[in-house]
Amino acid sequence: MTGRSMWFEQAFAVCAKDLRIEFRERTAVSAVVLFSVTSLVVLGFALAGNNLAREVSAPLLWVVMFYAAFSGLAHVFTVEEDGGTSMTLQLAADPTAVYFGKLLYNLALLSCVALIAVPLFLVISAVPVPYPWKLIAVVSGGSFALASAATMTGVIVAKARGRGALFGALGFPMVLPLLIMAVVATRNALNPESMAWEPLRDVGGLIAYGTMMGAASFLLFPYVWESN
Repeated sequence: MTGRSMWFEQAFAVCAKDLRIEFRERTAVSAVVLFSVTSLVVLGFALAGNNLAREVSAPLLWVVMFYAAFSGLAHVFTVEEDGGTSMTLQLAADPTAVYFGKLLYNLALLSCVALIAVPLFLVISAVPVPYPWKLIAVVSGGSFALASAATMTGVIVAKARGRGALFGALGFPMVLPLLIMAVVATRNALNPESMAWEPLRDVGGLIAYGTMMGAASFLLFPYVWESN
């Protein structure tokens, strides 16, 4: 077995391990679903049957996505730290493979967030979607960038105390530029008069941010992961 195939095998094994734990305990999914449904139901009562303006719906959507995602992603590395198995994982797998496996897990979790939160938000807010493919592309690009930022934040928080508050405190400054880009991209996606090239530009910016964050995290992760 070559080194590259072993690296991918380790990464997928880390992702599969976390998914098995999540299917058994449902800690992250329960937190995500609870926050998403609760916040959107409250939004529905506040609207009282009125339509939500496009300029307001875009930031509200990403506020829900951000807090719902981070309420679940906070547990991505604490499983090993709380269970005392982080040293075993450090010895068993390459640090970069661990990062990639955790990133895949976060992407899977964020896909669940998007599948639950976005359709429910559109139904409750009654926002027309003239071109669904534009919105799907923006949400996909934003989820990738959000997962890249949250994965590195997760390992920093797992090595520190006061994890609950620290995750949001560290995560928000990192994803603030992303949230601004995602809000602008969502407004353009919901605008029936937007140009055809605008979603490509917006999604390209989100993917570029996620790639840049992922590359930086890929280089820094081994030092943080192996620190005591």
